[in-house]
Parts: sequence; structure tokens; C-alpha cells
Amino acid sequence: MRKFITWLIIILGIFMVLLIMAYVFISALFDTEPVVPAHAYLAMPLSGFIQEYKPPDPVGEYLEGSSLDMKKISQSLKYAAVDDRITGIILEIENIQAGFAKLHELSQQIAAFRQSGKKVLALLNIALPRDYYLATACDSIYMQPEGTILLTGFVAEVSFYKDLLGKLGIEADFEHVGRYKNAPDEYTRQNMTDEQKEVINTILDSRYYDLVSTLARNRNLTEPEIINFIDTITGFSADLALEHKLIDGIKYSDQLPDLLKADKPYKLSRMSALEYSNIDPGSVGFGTGPRLALIYCQGTMMNGDDGNDPVFGTTMGADRVIRNLRQAADTKSIKAIIMRIDSPGGLATAADEIWHAVMEARKKKPVIASISDVGASGGYYMAIAADTIVVQSPTLIGSIGVFIGKFSLEELYNKIGVKVTTLQRGKNAGLLNLNQKFTDSERKVVRRLIENSYHSFVSKVAESRKKTFKEVDQIAQGRVWTGEQGLDLNLADVKGGLDEAILIARKMAGVKPEDKIRLIVYPKSRSVLSEILRSVSLTAKTMTNPLQEIDLYFKQIQGRSLYMLPFTLTLN
Repeated sequence: MRKFITWLIIILGIFMVLLIMAYVFISALFDTEPVVPAHAYLAMPLSGFIQEYKPPDPVGEYLEGSSLDMKKISQSLKYAAVDDRITGIILEIENIQAGFAKLHELSQQIAAFRQSGKKVLALLNIALPRDYYLATACDSIYMQPEGTILLTGFVAEVSFYKDLLGKLGIEADFEHVGRYKNAPDEYTRQNMTDEQKEVINTILDSRYYDLVSTLARNRNLTEPEIINFIDTITGFSADLALEHKLIDGIKYSDQLPDLLKADKPYKLSRMSALEYSNIDPGSVGFGTGPRLALIYCQGTMMNGDDGNDPVFGTTMGADRVIRNLRQAADTKSIKAIIMRIDSPGGLATAADEIWHAVMEARKKKPVIASISDVGASGGYYMAIAADTIVVQSPTLIGSIGVFIGKFSLEELYNKIGVKVTTLQRGKNAGLLNLNQKFTDSERKVVRRLIENSYHSFVSKVAESRKKTFKEVDQIAQGRVWTGEQGLDLNLADVKGGLDEAILIARKMAGVKPEDKIRLIVYPKSRSVLSEILRSVSLTAKTMTNPLQEIDLYFKQIQGRSLYMLPFTLTLN
């Protein structure tokens, strides 16, 4: 047995050494600065889900490939605008999944790039409303001969799972504070409440008006013309799109570079925007001067470090955010902190811990909250601790409310033949029990907890926004507001994106207008070794006792106060 353990340790040791060597080798490959040709154009494919920021992960990118995030896109546009080696940009847009606040920001950044005198061309293949919306920010739009534009308008979809859970033997039991705080409805109902319809219809109206007005303005058409296109034509072939002035020409992808160089005698080289985003900032005059911290806060808020969850997707770890805030606040060379928030909320305790850390950081230097697509509930809770809140018009904010509940697995256990015997002491000992819904006594405990939590949330908002408790309570109630509405209600301070937040941070930090600044980005790259060990640990646990993991998962999320967006909205 000793020999076996000895050999096992040796084999694991060799494996770890090889893993470290591979990591160092791959990291070295990625650290090599790309070579930019003298006459080049940037090819920038925009498709699928676009995150705010992906921390550097050389091994993951080597094995799985990489994609553009908002940081890389913004960086490429800013660098290329002043880089004499770059002639222009071709955006290859197809099935983009970014929210409308991100689309606004991308449009603004494209407009800023165009001020350099260089052109941005859009190439469409199959274009949905989001794709075409972004394309209209470019100098010209071209379409492949067999391409299609689908101007369908928007349909909102909200899924409800009560009957499905019932068939599995799972019953949801939740309590909430706030008329509009209906996040648990997807588990406890099979249809929308009137309050949910009211909010979603407001969002739909806002998105639709933005689409129509933006397309009309950018394509020199009237709003009635755009509405007519949406309602009576909807699907446009390349020829039909050209006839109705939705595009500027029909071209294949290899024909677009010639349009960028005009009559210049040289041939343009293609440069990937993903590769270009890794150039040395100093080579184009960036990366020097006073330092500002940029802390990305994206995903559902949980305790611990960042991760991924099968239900909540990307998660934002409160411990990681707090660690970044403290480091930035304690670093003397950093003059101000910008939190870039894209979060629907999460655990109330996680939100409150981050709120406290922001308040502490503010004692040392300015903190600005820049909200992207979503800064709702817990995402808004952390933002109110900042000196200034910056939002885009389509940003979703507010959702000041709380809910708590649990899932009863009693019927599921009966179906799969699991018998649970329960013995307890104390009237409310079964509060978190997976085998039953709340008793009347337990429900009173839950109501008291969430009412206290709601009072704390509203009080913090009132203090931050210089309002009375009653004034905030009237616009709280779990209600989701657009950024435009939030500005009118004094839930936010300034309209704009990350660039606007950086300008505010500069001013508050006393940085001279002529001085360039350097952004110190958090979080840094993760350790590939820790991620591998974590995956092995999770896999081993699940293989050992999968039912225990299911039980643990439900116990982690139930019975805990949640500050979360009250619906998962898909706009198609």
C-alpha cells in the first residue's frame, strides 16, 4: 500500500511539473506582442454573447480559443484611431447578443473612432435587429449577395417553471417584499402578474422607440418609414435592402478592404482586432500617466470568488471584488476607482459586504459606478455606495426589493425512493428543511427577515440619493427602471458609458485634462492550477454522491435573502 501511495505521489508530482511547464510555455507565447503591418485594416467580428471583460487566461485561450469582450473592443477602437498603421475597420456583425446598453456604448465608441477621419464599414450576412442597429453606427453598410436583414421588432419572453417543477416533485415556496419583486414567480406561477406585464411593456416600448429612432436618424429615413419596414416587409434580401436605402452596397467580404484604401497604391493587410488588442499601449501613446483602477463587477453576486453556476451562469464573488477594492484604495499611485457593473444582483449578504467595502474605499479616493446593461437589485445596492452613478439610457437599474424562499423536494424524494426521517427540537428548526414548505410559524420568521432587509435597502438608497424613506419606498417596491427613467427619478447621476465614467474619475481625482491616464484593470488572470484543482474537486464530489450535491445546492440558495432582478427577460 505504501509503495502504491509513493508512486501515486511521484506520478502526481511529475504531472504538476509538466502542467506548470506547459503553462509557462503557453503564457510566453501569449506575451509576445503582435506585429502590426504598415498598412492594415482591423477585422472585427462581433457575434454571440459579449462579456464586459474576460480576465487573461493564456491556457484557456490556447485550448478553447478566445473572443472579443467589451474591454478588447474599446481598446482596439481607441488604439486604432491614433495608430498610423491602421487605415480603417471592418465590422463583421452577425447574431450579436449584447444588451442595448452595450450596443449604445459600442455605437458611441464607433462614432469616436470615426472622428479620427478613418472609416468603419459594416458587413452583414444574416442580420437581426441588434445587428442592424449597431451597423447603422458605421460609415457604410454592406451586405453579402445572399444575405438577409430581418427587422422583426421585439418580442419579450419570460419562462415559468411551476408545472415542470411539480412534475419533478419540487415545490417552490417564496416570500417577497415589493409589489414588483416577482423574481420567484418563474417558480411559483405559470403566468405573468399585471405588475410584471407593466414593467416589461415599458421596457419593450423603450427598446422599440430607440430602435426606430436610431435607424431613422442614422440612415436618413423617417420613423414612419422604419415602422412600415418592420410591420409590412420585415425580411429584406440584399437587393431589397439596397432599394430601400438600408444598406450602401452589395459586396463579398474580400471586396471590402479595397473600399477602405480608396485610390491608395498599396495593398492592405488584414489584422485581427483580437490580436491587435494585445499590442503595447505605449506604442500608440497610451498606458502612461496617472493611474485609475477599473474593477469589473459582472454576474450574479455570490460569496467567495468569481465562478460559474449551472443556474445563475457567471457569478461575481464578493470576496474578489472586496479584495480588488481594498487593493486599489490602498495603492497610493491609484487616484480613483471605477466599478464597471453588469449584474442582476444576488445574495443580500454579498451585496452588503461589497457596499461596505465601497464606502470604506471612498474614504481614501473617489469611486465611480459605471453600470452597463444591468445594475439591478444587488447590482444597484453596490452602486449606491459610489460617489457618482453613470448609466446608459437602456440600462436596467433599481429593483429595490428582496425575496427569500426554498424548494421542497419531498415529492421528488418519494418518486426516486428516498425516505427521510426528521427529528427536531425547536418550533422553527425545519426552516431550511428540504422536505416541506414553510409552516405558519416559519413563514412569520421569513416575513420578518425580508421586511428588515427591505427596510435596510431602502434606507441606504435614501441616504445615498438624499431622499426620504417614503420617497424611495414609492419608487422601490422591486420595480425595474430604465437608465433614462432612473435619471429622472434621481436613482442615477449621469448619462453615459465607461468613457464618461473615466472622465468623471479624472476630474474628481484632480488629473489635468491634458494628462493621459493608465487604467489598472481588475480582476487579474486566474491561476490555471487552482482552476484545474477546483474542477477535479467538484467532479470527484459529484461522482461520489450526486444526490448529496443536489441537496447541498438547494441548501446554499434557499432560506437566504436575495436582492435579484425580478425576471429573466429575453428580447428577440
